[in-house]
Amino acid sequence: MKKTKSWEVAVVAALTALFVVLACVNLGSLELPSSCWQPQSSSGEEEVVLDFGSVQEVKEIYIFLADERRTKFECYESSGRRVLSYDNDPAKNVHFCSWDRQELSGGGLENTSTRSLRLVFDAAVSDGKVGEILVVSAEGKKIAVSGGEGAAKLVDEQELVELPVTQKDGAYFDEMYFVRTARQHLNLEEPYEWTHPPLGKLAIAGGILLFGFNPFGWRILGVLAAAAMIPIIFLLGRRLFKSSAAGVAAAFLLTFDFMHFSLARLATGETYLALFSLLMFFFAFDYFASSTKRTDERTDERTDERTDERASERTSRSLFLSLLFFGLGFAVKWTAVFGLAAVLVLWLVCNFKERRPILKDCKVVVAGLLVSAAIYIATYLPYIFSGAEGGHGGGHGLADVFDLQLRMFGYHAGIEATHPFSSPWWSWPLLLKPLWVYSNNLGGGTVSTTVLMGNPAIWWCGTVALVSLAVRFVAGKLWRKGKEGGEVFVALFILVPFLLQWLPYALITRILFIYHFVPNVPFLILGLTYWLNIGLEKDAKRNKIIVVSFLVLVAALFFLFYPAISGYPVAFEFKECLRWLKGWTF
Repeated sequence: MKKTKSWEVAVVAALTALFVVLACVNLGSLELPSSCWQPQSSSGEEEVVLDFGSVQEVKEIYIFLADERRTKFECYESSGRRVLSYDNDPAKNVHFCSWDRQELSGGGLENTSTRSLRLVFDAAVSDGKVGEILVVSAEGKKIAVSGGEGAAKLVDEQELVELPVTQKDGAYFDEMYFVRTARQHLNLEEPYEWTHPPLGKLAIAGGILLFGFNPFGWRILGVLAAAAMIPIIFLLGRRLFKSSAAGVAAAFLLTFDFMHFSLARLATGETYLALFSLLMFFFAFDYFASSTKRTDERTDERTDERTDERASERTSRSLFLSLLFFGLGFAVKWTAVFGLAAVLVLWLVCNFKERRPILKDCKVVVAGLLVSAAIYIATYLPYIFSGAEGGHGGGHGLADVFDLQLRMFGYHAGIEATHPFSSPWWSWPLLLKPLWVYSNNLGGGTVSTTVLMGNPAIWWCGTVALVSLAVRFVAGKLWRKGKEGGEVFVALFILVPFLLQWLPYALITRILFIYHFVPNVPFLILGLTYWLNIGLEKDAKRNKIIVVSFLVLVAALFFLFYPAISGYPVAFEFKECLRWLKGWTF
């Protein structure tokens, strides 16, 4: 493998550090309200009065829902007029460690003028824990509150959150499933989210162990996983195209991709799946390259037996590691199997190309798949040792794990749910319908919003680049130009994984979302890098200017869209200017 130069280390380290810094801005608070209040009686009504000490103009309240259970109450101002009916019925809405914003009815007026708010809880159905309540004035500031014992517990941690409340202050979107389950795994409790394998939730649990149960803790390992992909794609791009500049270009593009950035800041499994997928292909390419080199060396009479043995060990190790990372990806989401199919197809192509037996290294493949299976089962240890309900006697056996796999398959095969931001598989690279995951109107014409979408320059141009590469491949131009078939295999290494990780979704009938496309982002980038590298290889100054200008455009779009992909508060009008297509709702 080519030795990394000091300038390469400096550039890639700078890109990685920049990504981490940008991703950590407003990533998540380090503390959440911990003292909670809930109705003590099991029937009737229970009342809490929030006293302001003087008449205030109240605009809205924020309710921190500390668990997933139901909270139902009526809210009255001091004259007895009802200004809010609240019910977060879990059968209709999912809430967990999140802030729920509720505007008060001012009786036809913009705000409610009152000295106090009286909350009357329906104790017969309200068993949820309320961690904190913020009362917000017409000026958008917190109103100081006093009251009895119940009120004291509801307003005793006001300093833990600053207005405006954004995604940094609590769970949002699918975090409410994954974070809840991560904490349950730590406590060896029955997992709430069982429709995907456990490893993604265990990674989130690892962040919670290191940094506490807070938004920063459950998101930071995702940021680091996404950051780790930058030097990996640099090494892959450099080796794939035999060019340091190409490796840097690939790393630069990944640094400034929107989807890569937004998913890194969301505590779900997609970023971990993307990391393990990239590592699987990284070591797969090392295997293919090492296999080819080993075949060439065998034709050289000067190659001794010891050198051949070392080459054989490296080849086997790379293939084994590729399958090991497949196992880790599969333990996050079953869709990792699409990437495995691509690796196996390339494995067969490589053996055919080098005139090796088709089943060469099959022992390594079997060993890698067995270890992957062991990893998969091991991720279910928290489930096995959980205090199970329903007569399992405080735990689960392997039969229960197997039964859970059948339930998972049945769930995904039979799901009939709909979602306003679901999108068909063919629309993803065209960015026709991004996924809007968070929104909060902060008042004063300011909003906080987060959307999952790709960088248009990367995704649109990357799609064109892949189509052009495919046309070039089919037309046979790579065979005529390639050196001993090397460029042919490079094209296959980009096109086969892209197609096999994307086209299978055409056969899936359940609702799909644009984030299912995330393992293909590195191959969009490598397809782009293929053509950028051709421009850089030529001596024409104009070509280099075009390449540099394109990279500047990619970075400029990232900073232009930064508020919409990070939740950073921004003017409503500015956010609306970013909606370039009809399907771009955020």
